[in-house]
Amino acid sequence: MKIIKQLLWLLFALSLLTFSLGVSWQLSKSVNFFYGFWYQNLQIDATIKKNVVKNTYGKRDFPVENARLHQEKFSDIVQAIHRQGEGLDRISYLNSAGHIRRLLTDSEVVHLQDVANLLDKVSQLWLSNLLLLLFLLAIYTRKQLLSYSYVNRKSDISNTKLAKGEPSKFGLVIALVTTLPTGKHKLIAVLLLCLVTVIVLSLWGFTSLFYYLHTVIFPADHQWFFYYKDSLMATIMKAPDIFSAIAGQLLIIALLLAAGIDAIVTRFQRS
Repeated sequence: MKIIKQLLWLLFALSLLTFSLGVSWQLSKSVNFFYGFWYQNLQIDATIKKNVVKNTYGKRDFPVENARLHQEKFSDIVQAIHRQGEGLDRISYLNSAGHIRRLLTDSEVVHLQDVANLLDKVSQLWLSNLLLLLFLLAIYTRKQLLSYSYVNRKSDISNTKLAKGEPSKFGLVIALVTTLPTGKHKLIAVLLLCLVTVIVLSLWGFTSLFYYLHTVIFPADHQWFFYYKDSLMATIMKAPDIFSAIAGQLLIIALLLAAGIDAIVTRFQRS
């Protein structure tokens, strides 16, 4: 019985984390993934100044001193990949001579379109997970009246009086299985997850995992790796550094949100 209870909670925890990551993504998207913050702390401006002058695609005229422009171009890319890739090939910048230049190369547009397609699939997965989460929440936040099947111990038909009921065995089993673990057990589970994450990152590193996932997710004949000297996109993002920062940001927000929802469910269940 304990195994069933633990497996059910594990499913709930994974579903809740998936939901929270989706919300965290949307919150981060609404503030351009805190690009301005990471722009300063990752010294992206220095990366831009160092590499734009080496650009091999004739885009050495990209303004390197305009931090606002850099944030706008990052935002343009973010917005486009959330619109199924619409407008990627029209993202442009104005050089010092007053000429409008395309920001992205054809290979970059293809890659970002792949990213947009991936986001669509992830969105569908998130919606499916939402249905699962709502079902699990309905189980965990059930009313006490619904968690037990009452049977009558005595009855007086003539006076239509019902004696006090007692929970059936089936009701007790359901109540036991759908009772959330204690805070101690939840903390242990979170610490184990963090430990596994640290071990994996220590053994392989974020960059290696990041590159490996690209080989698995994206089409083999589509370019996904870009050197700074060949790509304004990679330069203004300082890839993959900014992605590791954003991944940590998304996870922290998601864990806080998941912990809050779990606390509400636990309080409701024990009231």
